[in-house]
Amino acid sequence: YLAKIDEKIEKEVEKAAKRFGDSFDEKMYRETNPRVLENQQKRDEVHARFAKALNDSNLDDLRQLIVDCEIACPVSGSRNWTEVRQFNLMFATEMGSTAEGAMKVYLRPETAQGIFVNFLNVQKTGRMKVPFGIAQIGKAFRNEIVARQFIFRMREFEQMEMQFFVAPGTELDWFEYWKKERLKWHQALGFGNENYQFHDHDKLAHYANAATDIEFRMPFGFKEVEGIHSRTDFDLTQHEKYSGKKMQYFDPELNSSYVPYVVETS
Repeated sequence: YLAKIDEKIEKEVEKAAKRFGDSFDEKMYRETNPRVLENQQKRDEVHARFAKALNDSNLDDLRQLIVDCEIACPVSGSRNWTEVRQFNLMFATEMGSTAEGAMKVYLRPETAQGIFVNFLNVQKTGRMKVPFGIAQIGKAFRNEIVARQFIFRMREFEQMEMQFFVAPGTELDWFEYWKKERLKWHQALGFGNENYQFHDHDKLAHYANAATDIEFRMPFGFKEVEGIHSRTDFDLTQHEKYSGKKMQYFDPELNSSYVPYVVETS
């Protein structure tokens, strides 16, 4: 819904740019044009209501926003929405020797977080110097709403990941390095170079400053076989914040400590 409002704004700007040519001042146009301002205000109001409903966990307000915006199902066109419900993408189970004393625990939805938790342990015991990587393979579990499309929507799957720790400011260079190296590895399998392509992400996850997928030509089109992400220092700083334990690396060459940035191949 917000993307459609953004499209309206961009179309207004594009039309004005064609009309006025070289004399067009885009910044001033965005700040003064009534239609642009009206759409921007509408967008901001909807976004604010959406954010507040999520932050307050107010599912009734969230549904009311959907109704007020007259959002229709893109497949059926229906506006007959159910109530908004919580859905947990993590599998829950119970741990304990007795039913009364059991505590709820969750199966891991990815292997990455175990690497981040053990980052300093591996770095110190192995006397590793940045840049270095930690890789692992293991089971992950996701409570997919609809398990489908062969291996692309499974509730239990094997995952291979590497988290590569680098100095802040070098992460995008390493991101490009791992893009090339990982594509070379896939192409070496002999399935034909023409069957691989990159799909760069226009919209990034909150923790990333760059992301791409390596896609393979399946019978039903190109699909992701590996994701490469520049995850910044988000994961380590979050573990540091909530555990109270420093996740910093001392760089002997710089004679200073920092939280490394991470490039992930998964």
